[in-house]
Amino acid sequence: MEVFIFFTASYIHVCGRKDPNLDKCIVNSIYDLKEPICKGIPELNSPPLVPFSVEKITISDTNNAKLYLKDTQITGLCDFIINSFHIDIDKLHFNMELLFKHVNLNGTYDFDIKVLVPFVHKGPVYLTADDVGAKVEVDMKLVTKNDKRYMYLSKINLKLNFKKLGYVFDLNENESAQLNEIISNFFGSNEEEFINKVKPSIEAEVSKQILHLANNIVKQFTFDELFPDRE
Repeated sequence: MEVFIFFTASYIHVCGRKDPNLDKCIVNSIYDLKEPICKGIPELNSPPLVPFSVEKITISDTNNAKLYLKDTQITGLCDFIINSFHIDIDKLHFNMELLFKHVNLNGTYDFDIKVLVPFVHKGPVYLTADDVGAKVEVDMKLVTKNDKRYMYLSKINLKLNFKKLGYVFDLNENESAQLNEIISNFFGSNEEEFINKVKPSIEAEVSKQILHLANNIVKQFTFDELFPDRE
């Protein structure tokens, strides 16, 4: 049944691993898969990508500063352009560069900061960014099960490039003034320092989710079904 679904689904285009234009074939396949993956593919046990949910993003976890974003919903991940892609099928490695046109992150901030004046608060937070660049490197591995080879993604390295990152905390006027002062002291006075603090945790959490999502799909098919030995 799984093989029947795989080969008859209109959104899945198989690329032969001897295809001289393998990179282009895979890019076209990604674009074809974009809409189904964003809406969810029940027959592949793939939930909708929109919204992309992250339970907890840790910005800081020290005795004096515990800063988290919780229950974050990320939208805009389906509006992307692939600027470059290359796969080395023999080394089971690929890299790609993407551009996300507009990304929103809506969640709950949970801050417990002991800098200058203690500040303990929870509330809604909204982050927005335009033209977010992403460099992705992925390592894959093959495993044999019942005399058949299966591929899975073993490691992902994601680097995001935020040109600007706007943020709004839902606070009253007094709380807002206090938080702005704390953010200035903790993150620094410029936007780049704020981005550098927030970005690693977002990269780590998104990478973890992507690995889970991708492997949940590819585990259902053999390597030869995904990449047959032909052009």
